[in-house]
Amino acid sequence: MKSSIMSLAVSRHHRIAAYGVSGLILCVILAILPVAGVAAPRVAAFLPLFAMAVFITEGLTAYLLWTQFMITRGAFLAALAGAYAYTSVAVAIQLMVFPGVFSPGGLLGAGPQSAVWIWAFWHGGSPILILVALYVRRRFPNPLPRARLRLAGLALMGGPACLSLLVCMLAIRGAAALPQLVDAQSYQRLQHSPPGISVAVLSAVALLYLVITTRLRTLLELWLGVALFAGLGDVLVTLVANSRYSVGWYVARLESVLASSTVLGVLIWEISHLYRELHAANARLAEHASRDGLTSIFNRRYFEERYPLALGQANAAQRALSILMVDIDHFKRFNDTFGHLHGDECLVAVAGALQAGLRRSGDFVARFGGEEFVVVLPDCDREMATRLADMLHTAVARLEVAAPCNEVGGVNVCVSVSIGAATSTPAEPIPAAELLAHADAALYRAKEAGRNRVTAWHTAPLARTDDAPASPASVHAH
Repeated sequence: MKSSIMSLAVSRHHRIAAYGVSGLILCVILAILPVAGVAAPRVAAFLPLFAMAVFITEGLTAYLLWTQFMITRGAFLAALAGAYAYTSVAVAIQLMVFPGVFSPGGLLGAGPQSAVWIWAFWHGGSPILILVALYVRRRFPNPLPRARLRLAGLALMGGPACLSLLVCMLAIRGAAALPQLVDAQSYQRLQHSPPGISVAVLSAVALLYLVITTRLRTLLELWLGVALFAGLGDVLVTLVANSRYSVGWYVARLESVLASSTVLGVLIWEISHLYRELHAANARLAEHASRDGLTSIFNRRYFEERYPLALGQANAAQRALSILMVDIDHFKRFNDTFGHLHGDECLVAVAGALQAGLRRSGDFVARFGGEEFVVVLPDCDREMATRLADMLHTAVARLEVAAPCNEVGGVNVCVSVSIGAATSTPAEPIPAAELLAHADAALYRAKEAGRNRVTAWHTAPLARTDDAPASPASVHAH
């Protein structure tokens, strides 16, 4: 499952960050334990804010893990999403039944033991479900079949959410049948009770099992370990705190927020990472799609998209733009004589010479088709375009690629090009198709005049009659 949080390897920087957060959690726990039972002011808004923070972060984590499961079909992700959905439901119900939040005794007919039992089911059930998720990962290492995807996903995620509802209802409706864990505001009973000890043991076992079986090799495993460590700290500090609204009780709630938000932060980072990769891949794909497969210069599609935009920008800025049409002379004869492989080599060599002759960032050359190339020169007037065309013509001649006839009249013959140039000036802006037609007409005249030359298009003198057509001029034979 590539491009998934399940497969992102842990780097040295990731481990340093994770160990740093874990070290900070440990330092806070050790610093708080001696004063955990000290009474603190009761802040009425703290518990709702804490519960909403945990509910939102756990719910978002469950949702993002579910979306990853639907993409990768990894059963482990669905099971882990179920563990977070379990906690999200539990914390929402605990907030409703907590004494003094919405009513003195809590909503839903809750008793004085309901909130603490929901806490025990929450903190005991979550590590159990993470152990279940790790078992599911070992049992189903491969992507699930698409036919069973939704059914398995609903079972792995919906099952824990329903279980959370059931145990919360048990804590509310069956509180009288459950052992007493709290006296008024005191957690003294919880600290030494089997449920309290079991919750601590389960949290420690889940953390150790994760570390031993996975070695924290992936990003998800690493930060899930940090979340479990923070959850263990939450349990230990709560047990030592002994009472609600003590220093330890407040710190334990903050540890719980950290435990719930750790994996969410990693998921958000991973989504950003994948988005960056997708953007880079799209950029590479767009670059590949705009390049000619043989010569690696831009292709005709790129030219047809970029050229009208460049001309429009030049016209809007009242700047000149020139275009050169380049054709390899007698290329069909070259192919017929030397074969298409050598013909391809010739095309690559000529394209490279044209590309190397462009110095400005806005200029570009594209393969127009067959042995024809087109060069777009923004902010380039007629005189400058003609000079550059001469330079490109000379650059191709310097390749000294042998033409089919090695000698004509005792002179060595090399591959040459004919170039037609046309310019759109600020005083005479013209449509893109018309400017291209002018360059093509200039190229035709260059070939008609004997090839191996540069011909620049310009309009006829003012004295011409209205019927006199515009014509190519400035012929440079080589």
